[in-house]
Amino acid sequence: MLGMRLVVFVIGLSPALWLGWQYHQGNLGPFPAEAMLHFSGHTGLILLLLTLAWGFLRRFTGQVAFVATRRQLGLWGFWWLIAHALFWLGGEQGWQWQWIWHELSSVYHLQLGVSILCLLSLLALTSPTRVRQAMPLKIWQWLHRSLYLCIALGILHYWIVIRLDYRLAWTYLAALVLLVLLRLIFLHPPTQKSSKRQTS
Repeated sequence: MLGMRLVVFVIGLSPALWLGWQYHQGNLGPFPAEAMLHFSGHTGLILLLLTLAWGFLRRFTGQVAFVATRRQLGLWGFWWLIAHALFWLGGEQGWQWQWIWHELSSVYHLQLGVSILCLLSLLALTSPTRVRQAMPLKIWQWLHRSLYLCIALGILHYWIVIRLDYRLAWTYLAALVLLVLLRLIFLHPPTQKSSKRQTS
C-alpha cells in the first residue's frame, strides 16, 4: 500500500519538478506564463482521466491499493487545475480583478472552467472517509460520478481554446469514451467473492 502511495506521489509531483526545471533552463519559450498555464491544464486533465482508470485497474488486477490511492490521485488532478486557474489569474491577467470579472462574465470557456472547479471542489470536500460515511451513500456515489462530467467539460473547455491542432483533444475524448464504455460494461463493483477469487 505504501509503495502505491509513493507511486501516486511521484506521478503527481514529477510534472511540477519538470516544469520548474524547464522554467529554470529558460525552455518555456517567449511566454513562460502561457506555457505553464497550458501545461498545468493538460496535467490536471490527464490525472483526472487516470483517476477514472485507477478504478478499472483495481478490477483487472485485483489490487486493493488502486482503490486506496484513487482519492490521492484525484486530489493531485484537482490541485493541478487549481494551479491552472492561478496561472491564468496571475500570469495571464496580472491579478487585475476588474478585467478578470469582465472576462469571466463574457468568455464561455472561462465560465466552463469556473463550473468545473466548483464541482471538483465539492468532490474534494466530500472525499474524506468521515464525510463519505456521514452522507447518504447514493448521494455520495452520484456526486462522485460527476467526475465524468467534469472531464467532459474540461475537454470542451480545451476544445474551444484550440485553433489548429485537435489531435490531443480527440485523444482525450477517446480516452473518456473508453472509460465510459468500461463503466457501462462493468457497472457493478466486484463482489467480495470475486475479489477473493482474483487474489487467490
